[in-house]
Amino acid sequence: MELNLKGENVFITGAAKGIGRGIAFACASEGANIGLHYLSSREEALLTAKEITCTYGVNVHLVKGNIAKIDDVKKMKEELDKNLGGLDCIVNNAGFSRMKTFFQYELDEWKQEVDTCFYGVLNLVHTFMPDMLEKKQGKFINIVGDSARTGDKNLIVSAAARNGAISFIKSIAQDVGKSNVQCNTVALGLIDSGSLSFNEAVLEKIVKQYPLKRIGKVDDVTGMILFLLSNHADWITGQVISVNGGHSMLG
Repeated sequence: MELNLKGENVFITGAAKGIGRGIAFACASEGANIGLHYLSSREEALLTAKEITCTYGVNVHLVKGNIAKIDDVKKMKEELDKNLGGLDCIVNNAGFSRMKTFFQYELDEWKQEVDTCFYGVLNLVHTFMPDMLEKKQGKFINIVGDSARTGDKNLIVSAAARNGAISFIKSIAQDVGKSNVQCNTVALGLIDSGSLSFNEAVLEKIVKQYPLKRIGKVDDVTGMILFLLSNHADWITGQVISVNGGHSMLG
């Protein structure tokens, strides 16, 4: 299947390692130039950029910043416009969550999760999407955990913030569709990106909850992202697509 991403400029947040890194490599393998965002993982980001450039020969530009801070997002746009000449697509993989029940939080401790998982999405859309509307072409994909759809007592704040982001992306999709801009959400089950800390007994219990009897791999995610970025998904917008091994099957 020809994805027609060659020469496209794709901005991926949270791309220094894990799922974001996998998405960056996948897009580069299809010929896309990469805007590669990181916040604190500088060494990993530098290594990822170097490996992508050496392997695929595409243009990669690193940007650092906190998507929860609008001034950081504006600065990132200035850098990407200068070095890539604007963007065609954005994949927001950046996020932040704490694993605890709600009454274990101190007052205002939840602010960072809400600022990153909800306001960060608003900041990205408000800053970058006007150029897409002017060109009458673009794609925005927001990645969330499936807890945003199902709820999770141990991810309660990030799940709530991301559920708000889901509603926001649906509403934005209704507004910008007339300008040929597609906005979708990809909701993930548990993905092994090399940082899981569960012991074998806990992992076995988790796997039993999945009809496909395994947790996800980064490659399970990248295929869906590539499809949504491609011209084959030009008539798909405002959707929440789960990549979760059947863990939840919401209509």
